[in-house]
Formats: sequence, structure tokens, C-alpha cells
Amino acid sequence: MDSLDCDALPEQIIKLIVRDEPGTLFLISSVFSNRGISMRSIHLHEEPVLRHGLSCTRLVIRFFGEDGRKKIISRLLSRLDCVIESSDSG
Repeated sequence: MDSLDCDALPEQIIKLIVRDEPGTLFLISSVFSNRGISMRSIHLHEEPVLRHGLSCTRLVIRFFGEDGRKKIISRLLSRLDCVIESSDSG
């Protein structure tokens, strides 16, 4: 992150349901790293979720950033083939 202090930026939360397959976490983290955003935490729910007959996993990602950045990240994540559902909160 630039010289901005994380305390000055609001914490953002994005919730995802993703396909449980190799490379999913890499694709998601690449969206953040390509834009210079550090994820504060990634919470993976171990309980599998079934969506459209696929075995899926629920992820909760926290990071510091402006609302505009959150909208961009959310839009980019929703375009990934591995993301089944996404929602914003926080």
C-alpha cells in the first residue's frame, strides 16, 4: 500500500462462494495483488456448500480500502469462473 495509514481507511469485507478446486485462491489473491491491495484476512469455512451441483467453499475476505476500490474488486472477482456468488458487507 502507498504511504497511507491503514487506520485511516475503512475495513472492507467481501463474501464469496467459490468452486473448491486447485488454483482458486491464487486467482482471487491475484485480483488483490495486481492492484496493490493487501488482504487483512481470509477466512475459509471448512463446511462444504453445494451450488449448482458443485462442491463449493465459502470465503470471507477483509481488507482496508476505499468504497470505490471495494466496488472494483467485487466486480473483478465476480467475473472469475471460480466465483459462484459474491456479496459485499461491512
